Amino acid sequence: MSPAPNKPSGSRRNIQIKTLIIRFMQLFFLLFIAVFSLGVGTAFGFVTAILKDQPVISYKDIKNTLEEMNSYTSFAYFRDGTPIGKLPIEGDRRYVPLDKISPYVIDALISTEDKSFYQHMGVSLKGTGRAVFQLITHSEEQTGGSTITQQLVKQTLLEETYRQEISGKLKGNELRQLQYRRKVNEILLALRIERFLSKQQILEYYLNQMYFGRPQGGGNLYGIEAAARGYFGVHASELNLAQAAYLVGLLQGPANYLPYGDTKEAGLKRMETVLSRMKQDGKIDETEYKTALTFDLLGSIQNAPASESAYRDYPFLMFEIIDRSAEELVRQDLNAQGIDIQDVGQEEYKKLYNELLEKKKRDLLTKGYHIYTTIDKDLYDAFQAFAANPKNFWENPPNYTVTVGSGANKKEIKVTNPVQEVGAVLIDNKTGAILASIGGRDYKREATNHAASPRQPGSTMKTILAYAPAFEEGALISPDAPVDDTPIVLNKGKADEHTPLNYDNKFHGLMSAREALAKSWNVPAVKLSLEVGIPNALAYGQKMGITSFVPADNTAQTAAIGGLTNGVTVYEMTQAYSVFPNGGKLVQSYMIEKITDDEGKTMYQHEPVVTQAISPVTAYFVTDMLKSVMTQGTGSVIRANVEKAHGKRELFGKTGTTSQTKDLWFVGGSPTLTLGLWLGFDIPYTQKSVDGIHKTIWSNLFNIVLDKKPELSPKDAAFPKPDGIVTLNVCKYSAKLPSDACSEAGWVVPMQFYKENVPSEADDVVQKARIVIVDGKNYVAIDQTPDDLVIEKFLVKRKPYDLPTKPDPKVNYQPLDWELTYPSELDPRQEDGRSPSAPQGLTAQYDEGTQTVTLAWNKNPETDIAGYRIYRSSLFGMDRVASVMSHLPTSFSEKVKDPTDVYVVTAVDIAGNESPPSSAISIFGQPGEVHKAPSAPKGLKAKMDAFGVTLTWDPNPEREQVKLYHVYYSPDKDGPFEEVGTSDTPYLQILSFGMEDGFFQVTAENALGESKPSKTVQAKPDKPGKPDNPGKPGNGDENGNDQGTIPPDPGVQEPGKGRPGSGQSPGEVLPGVPSVPSLPSDGTPPAP
Repeated sequence: MSPAPNKPSGSRRNIQIKTLIIRFMQLFFLLFIAVFSLGVGTAFGFVTAILKDQPVISYKDIKNTLEEMNSYTSFAYFRDGTPIGKLPIEGDRRYVPLDKISPYVIDALISTEDKSFYQHMGVSLKGTGRAVFQLITHSEEQTGGSTITQQLVKQTLLEETYRQEISGKLKGNELRQLQYRRKVNEILLALRIERFLSKQQILEYYLNQMYFGRPQGGGNLYGIEAAARGYFGVHASELNLAQAAYLVGLLQGPANYLPYGDTKEAGLKRMETVLSRMKQDGKIDETEYKTALTFDLLGSIQNAPASESAYRDYPFLMFEIIDRSAEELVRQDLNAQGIDIQDVGQEEYKKLYNELLEKKKRDLLTKGYHIYTTIDKDLYDAFQAFAANPKNFWENPPNYTVTVGSGANKKEIKVTNPVQEVGAVLIDNKTGAILASIGGRDYKREATNHAASPRQPGSTMKTILAYAPAFEEGALISPDAPVDDTPIVLNKGKADEHTPLNYDNKFHGLMSAREALAKSWNVPAVKLSLEVGIPNALAYGQKMGITSFVPADNTAQTAAIGGLTNGVTVYEMTQAYSVFPNGGKLVQSYMIEKITDDEGKTMYQHEPVVTQAISPVTAYFVTDMLKSVMTQGTGSVIRANVEKAHGKRELFGKTGTTSQTKDLWFVGGSPTLTLGLWLGFDIPYTQKSVDGIHKTIWSNLFNIVLDKKPELSPKDAAFPKPDGIVTLNVCKYSAKLPSDACSEAGWVVPMQFYKENVPSEADDVVQKARIVIVDGKNYVAIDQTPDDLVIEKFLVKRKPYDLPTKPDPKVNYQPLDWELTYPSELDPRQEDGRSPSAPQGLTAQYDEGTQTVTLAWNKNPETDIAGYRIYRSSLFGMDRVASVMSHLPTSFSEKVKDPTDVYVVTAVDIAGNESPPSSAISIFGQPGEVHKAPSAPKGLKAKMDAFGVTLTWDPNPEREQVKLYHVYYSPDKDGPFEEVGTSDTPYLQILSFGMEDGFFQVTAENALGESKPSKTVQAKPDKPGKPDNPGKPGNGDENGNDQGTIPPDPGVQEPGKGRPGSGQSPGEVLPGVPSVPSLPSDGTPPAP
C-alpha cells in the first residue's frame, strides 16, 4: 500500500547521524532560548516533564496509528452489483497510493506548505523559531511554522489534543499550557516519524488524510482522491495543473476558499497564489502558469452525485449492512481463535466480542471496503415506495397517553403525532438470502429499524412453540388429530393466576389441530406447549432461528401465544417460518454476500449454514396446516387477493395479534419465499385489526414481488412432501383405529400419518351412553332407569376442565360442544323405594289453527323422579305416546288425531316404578266439562206436509253438551227472525199454517251460551208419490229435501249415543269415549 521506508546504510548512514546530531543541537539551542525566555526553572521543568512522560513509539505503532487514523470510504452494493452508495463516516475518504496522485499536486504541496520538505528531518528550524517567538510573545500574527510532517502529526497522532485546543473551551493560561504541550509533542513526534518513514510515505499519508472541504450537495472530503472525485469528478491521477493548485490551496482553510457563493473568488485567488509559488520554485514555467490561469476551473466543478449517498437514499439498509458486516467479520475472527459465536454471551468472551465488534465497525467505515449484499434493488425500492405512501396505512390517530411501568417506576407518556409503523422482511427459502426489507416508513421521522426491533409476536408463535414441538415430541401425530379447546387455569390460587382466553371469550371444545391453528384459537396452543414443556419448546424455537429468548421465558406459560419477555424481530420470525417449506432445514438468513478491501482482496465470503431444525415430517405437517390457514382460516382473504392478481398457487402463512391488537403480524409465503410483516406503533396503541389492514399490506407486498420478480416464486412451485406419509381412516376424536361405537356414530375420518406413527390401537374414547340430566348437569343413568327416560347417544370421554378462582362474567367457560362429553359421575339421586304419586294439575289447551293439543301438569314432589309418561286413550285402547324426562318442562304437544281422545300422565322414578295415572283429560278438558258455547247446527231441512212444517238437523257433537235447540222464523230471507219453538232433540214439527213460504234458522244452546244460527232454509212441499224411507235425521240435502227420513222418537237414545240433558251423571263415561283403564304395575299400557 505505502512505499517501504528508506533503509540508509554505510557512509550515507553516518552522514545522516551527524546531520541528526547537528539538527538536534540546533533544536536544543532554540528550546534553550525558549526556556530562557519563559523562565529557566519553570520552563525547563515543564519541558522535562513532557519528555519524561512521552512514550517511545515504535515504527509499527506509528504506522498502525496512521493507518487507523486514515479513513477511507467504503461502498455497498445490491445483489446485481449496482451501488447502494457510500457508507457513512465523518466524510468521504478514498485511499490512493502516491504513484496514483498527479505530480502537480505534490509539487504544489511542497511549494506552498513546506519548501524544505526534502531537506529537513521533520522540523523546520526557521519556521519553528518564528512560531516559538510568536507564541511566547503573544504576537497577534501566528504564522505557524509546521512542516508537512508536523501537520501530519497534528492531524493524526495528536488529533484529540488539537481538537481540544481549537474547541474554544479552554482559555488563558490553561489554553497556553495545552498549546506548549502539543507543540513540543508535535516536534518530538515529527522527528521520530522521520526516522521511520520515508518522505514518500509521509506524503502519501498526508495527502490521504487532510481535509479538503465539502462540495455542494455532498459530504466532507478527506484525502486527495475524494477531493478530486468530489469537486471535479476525476481521479487524483487525472488532475490538471489548475485543479491541483486549487485543491492544495484549500488546505489552508477549506471553508474560506470553496468554489461556491461568496468564497469562490477567494478560492481562485488562492489558486493563483499556489501557481505563483510553483513558478517561483521552478516547478512550472511561464507558459504552464498562464495556461493554468486561463483554465475554466469553475466550469469543471461537478455536483456530488446523489446516487453515492447510501445514508440519504437507503438509511435503514445502510446501518443494517454495517451491523451485519461487522458481525460476520467478528464471527470469522472468533472462529479463527476457536471460539464459537454462540459462546460470546459468556463473561469471559463478552469483552473480547464487544472490542472486536467496535473495531470491525471502524474498519468498515474507514478501510475502503466493498460490501456486496443479497438485496434485490427492484424489490427493495418498491418496498420503500410502498412504505412511504400514506394511503397504504391508517390515517394518523389522535394524540394519546399511555401508562408504563408500575409502582415507583410508573409514569405516563404522551404520544404526539403518532404514525402506524411497519417492518417487513423477504427471504429466499433455499438460500436464506434476504432479498428485501422495510425498516420503517420514514427514517427522518423515526430511525428505529422495525424489522430488527423485537415486538410481541402474538399467534405467529403458535407454530414455533406449540405445534412444531408437539409433532417432534409425539404430542401430535397428525394435523387432524384432536385437540380440546377447554379452560385451563395457570397458577391456580396464586397471585398470578391466569386463564388463557380466545379472542371471542369462548371455548370451542374438540376439534382438529388443523382447525385450531386455522381459527387461531389460543388455548390448544398453550396446552400443547405445556405438554411439551416450555424450555423444550423454546429449544425448538432456537433451533429454528429465534435468538431473542431470555432465561425468564423458560417460565412463560403463555409463550406459545406470544407471551415473551422481549418478543422477537421480524427477521427472526421470517427465518423461523422459512424452515417449514424447507423440509425442516434452517438455512441461516444472511444479507452480506462478500466483503473485499480496497485492492479487491476478499475479506469475507458467505458460506451457507444449514442445520436440520425439525424433521421433514414435522415441517410437512405444519406447512399443511398453514396452507389450511390460507384456505379456510384467518389468511383466506390474503390468498384471495394474491390469486386474484396472479392466479392459483400454493401459499402458507399465519396471522398474529397481541392483546388489544397493539401488534399485528402476518408471516408466510410460497414454497420458495417467506415474507414476514409487523404493523404497529412505537409506543403501543390499539389498532383496528378487524379491518385486516395487515393482511392487505402483506398481500400487496407479495403481489409486488410477483409483479417484479415472478421467477422468484413460480406458479407451479409445490411444498416438499417427504416419503412415508400415509392416509388412514381413524376415529376423529382419538386419531385411533375406529371402534364399533365410533363407526356407528359416524365419526370416522381420513387422517395423514407418518408410516412409523400409524395408530395400532382401537378407539376407546367414543362410548354409547345412557345419560340423565340433574340440575343442568349430565350423569350416567343407573341400569334400572327405563330406556325411555334416559338420553341414549354417542359421547366422548375427555378430561374435565377447570374454572378460575374468580370467573369473569363476560366469559363463557363451558365449551360449546360440552354436550359431547361422557359424564364421569352416576345419577346422584337416591331411589326412595316407593312408587311415585300420580301427577297433579293436568290441563289441556287446544289450538284450532294448528289443531294441536298441549298438555301441562305439575312436577311431582318426589326427588327420584326420572320422568313422565303420556298416554292417549281412544276407541281402540290406550297407547303410550311420549315420555318426558324430569329435567324438561312438564308439558307435551301433539296434533289431534281424534277429538274424542283422552289423555293421562304417569310419573316414573329412577328405578322404573310407575305411578297411578293422573285424572283424564281431553282436548276439551275433563269429561263432563264444557269450555265454550256450542257450534252452529248443520244439515237443517224444512218440509211442508198436511200437518204443517217439519224441521230436522244434525245433532251437535256430544262434547258440546247441547241442552236445547232454538228454531227461528222470518217471512223474509234476510230477517228479522223470531223464535217459534225449542227442542232438546234435532227435530221439531210446527203445526201452524201461514209459514209455508217463510224461512227458518236453528241455534244450539249449552251451559255457556247459545251458538250462532245455522244456514237459512225455506220450507218446500213434499213430492207426491215418493215412498217413505225411514232413517236418521239429517239424510236430506242442504236444501232440506227429504230423503224419506222418519224422525226418531224424541225420548229414545240410539245405542252408544248419549244426549245432552238426558240425565247422564257428570262422572259417567261419555258415549263414544272409553274409560281410562287401570295401568299394570310395570307401567305397560293394556292392549286395545
